[in-house]
Amino acid sequence: MSCRVTLSWRAAASWRAALWACAVTVTCVVTGLLAGTGSASAHAALISTDPGQGAVVATMPATVSLTFGEPVLVAADGVRVFSPDGAEVDDGHAGHLGRSSTVGVGLPGTTQPGTSRPGPARQGTYTVSWRVISADSHPVAGAFTFSVGHPSAGRAPASAQPRGSTSVGVIYAIVRAAAFASYSLLVGSIAFVLLCWPGAIARRDVRRVMLAGWAGLLATSMATLLLQGPYGNGLGLDRLLDSVLVSETLSSPVGAALTARLALLALAGGYLVLLCAWLGHLQRRGRVWFGALGAVSALGLASTWAAADHAAVGLQPALALPVDVMHLLAMGLWLGGLVTLVVVLPAAGTSSAEAPAALQSAVYRFSSLATGSVVTLIGTGSYQSWRQLGSWGAFGSTDYGRLLLVKLGVFAVMLGVARLSHRWVVQHRRALVGVGTATRPLTGGSTLGRAVVGRTVGGRPALDTTALRASVWGEAALGALVLGVTALLVNAEPGRTATVPPPRPVHHVVSYDTGGPGGRGQLVVDVNPAATGPNTIHVTVDDSRGAPHDVPELRTTLTLATRQLGPFTLGLRHTGVGAYIAGGVQLPYSGTWRLSVTVRTSDIDETTVSTPVDVR
Repeated sequence: MSCRVTLSWRAAASWRAALWACAVTVTCVVTGLLAGTGSASAHAALISTDPGQGAVVATMPATVSLTFGEPVLVAADGVRVFSPDGAEVDDGHAGHLGRSSTVGVGLPGTTQPGTSRPGPARQGTYTVSWRVISADSHPVAGAFTFSVGHPSAGRAPASAQPRGSTSVGVIYAIVRAAAFASYSLLVGSIAFVLLCWPGAIARRDVRRVMLAGWAGLLATSMATLLLQGPYGNGLGLDRLLDSVLVSETLSSPVGAALTARLALLALAGGYLVLLCAWLGHLQRRGRVWFGALGAVSALGLASTWAAADHAAVGLQPALALPVDVMHLLAMGLWLGGLVTLVVVLPAAGTSSAEAPAALQSAVYRFSSLATGSVVTLIGTGSYQSWRQLGSWGAFGSTDYGRLLLVKLGVFAVMLGVARLSHRWVVQHRRALVGVGTATRPLTGGSTLGRAVVGRTVGGRPALDTTALRASVWGEAALGALVLGVTALLVNAEPGRTATVPPPRPVHHVVSYDTGGPGGRGQLVVDVNPAATGPNTIHVTVDDSRGAPHDVPELRTTLTLATRQLGPFTLGLRHTGVGAYIAGGVQLPYSGTWRLSVTVRTSDIDETTVSTPVDVR
């Protein structure tokens, strides 16, 4: 007996050493990754607008467009335009403009009083308010301004500001937390029965845990389907049963994920019925097949979150998707198993002599499962933190970073509970060996891996589960808190996109003088968004008095000397008196580009001026 106890304690020490070594290794890796992060996005980031932020145009554009870094969804009133006096002037039919990442709304032309002829638009500053749903199912909103003719004070109404319902957002976060908890109950309880204690399937309380997980996940999936429309469009609870919003949700990526989840839950219901009816009569091979089918179902359910959330977009999605699935699966195995163990512990050692031995073996097996889950959570969680956070500074400067700090703190307390329990076992180890009725010590870094000696029943060792039950309750409670913080993290904008500065178009005024009569004036150059990728370049020609006027010829080129690129000739299109535009100009690299403009005012009088364009 003493020899077996010593060997088990050595095994436990090796498990703990492996866990701490893994934690240290992952920490070092994450430190290196955070030291050299790149750019990425998760919530949709606004890349450019047309007209650009702060741009001054000569005439009212036919449409206002916004381009994002990923595909987005937009409601009919998702883009709204307000005139200087606060009146809404768009046509109320926002939609996609050619690409899934570009949205916009039309601006109907004004008419002269008493006629059907087009008239001039009201000059001054216009406000554009927008709200879209990003590919990861979360709403993104903002506003910008542009001016027609000249800037003015402007007076956008309160309705121009991005909308959103606080109550819907709170309920949405609660439902998400409940969905994670239900998934954990379902997956963890089934895994506990299949891998740790097959006989527990006959217990009514264990079956109730399974049913609670399945029913809870079904209910939260239906609730998410109804809430997604009001949540994404900034509406209230009165639109919860709006068939149009539900239809829009079903046609979106999150709707497809929810549909797949409901289908998998329908199959899981049949699986649970068969598991409860057959598991007690199956041989080892049959239990293996049941386990394989359960594993496929658990992975499939986890994928319905990963495919429609932060993991599906941004940096390294091909790697982030399986990592997110494994993170959810490990969470379910550990936390759901904890709850199942809480349920079975109070009745241990009271019904028969066999119950304590069976439970002791179950706890021993689950401790190894919990240890593997903790290691997986540390590894996958570290990668997710690096991918979503982007920099050390985002810990304190973004809501996502602050929530992540809270989650890490709670997780550290959970490991601290495990450490205290381990210290208690070390202090009582000599007494355990000396009694001669010591139960087999358990392995693993979790408090679940701590065996406690008790009395014997019928000559067999029994467990005094008082201390174990207390520690398991503590871990389960902290796990519930982690799930709540996780739901808030899923709703928060990742640190990478929260710290990305908004587009800052380039605006320069350059004087020119061709040397001939009327050859003096200035060029107003606007480059939007002055970022890598497609850009729009506006050039306005003003005479010496500052009034727009046409010239016989205007040519522009772009050069990036640091990479020996250019000069590239831009195809300018004349759009109005003194107004020229080049759309879709691709700037593949960041740096200081040089925009050269050749102005010809007569057959023999011309000059070339240039201005730097800083592209980020």
